[in-house]
Amino acid sequence: MGRPKGSLSKISKIQYPRKCNHCEYMSNTPQMYFYHKQTHEPIPANTYCHFGCGNVALVKNTGGKYTCFKKWSNCPEYINQLSSRTKNSWKDADNRKEKTRETFLQHCCGQPGPLAKMKKTKRKKSGLLTPLIAKDYRHYARAIRKKAQHWAKEQGYVLGQQTYHVDHKFSILDAWHADLAEAIVNHPSNLQILDAKLNSGKGSKSSITLEELLYNISQADAPA
Repeated sequence: MGRPKGSLSKISKIQYPRKCNHCEYMSNTPQMYFYHKQTHEPIPANTYCHFGCGNVALVKNTGGKYTCFKKWSNCPEYINQLSSRTKNSWKDADNRKEKTRETFLQHCCGQPGPLAKMKKTKRKKSGLLTPLIAKDYRHYARAIRKKAQHWAKEQGYVLGQQTYHVDHKFSILDAWHADLAEAIVNHPSNLQILDAKLNSGKGSKSSITLEELLYNISQADAPA
């Protein structure tokens, strides 16, 4: 059977903020009230300060730790431990700062380091020994590639970074070392269309020799 009307019991609901029954502390939430309530629990006999100062515990703080002061930051041993942690923290910060400085010098100032070694190896493989020579090569290569791409488009090829590239059989780098003119490097006999992945894997390597390039050009330009 259902309860008759008007017989529903009234359920009291605790209102917050809620005043502590033992002191003037006001709790805004049930969690705050629960943690504060612990501070009024009796302290077991022979209980000493959590921080190891050797003093008898007088307070149980909201974290459940027994301390010799209500404001546990006044404990002399806590102050010593905080000082030690602060010193170690500054020491670690100094070490991190020094490592950051070393990394910066390695990357930006050419001091021995992974990046500097990588650049040195790259220059050694390509023959670009100085920044000035490298700059001259970039200008040369840019002009060669621009005209090669123009040739490919005139032939009806659709080029793209992830699709197809125009490739030089005798590479631009080798042509630069051989001091070849643009007309020779970009002769149709030296150009081919390659899949982007194949061309990237080929890198700056030549697939034919200079002698083969000159022979192919002479055959292509020979009168019929």
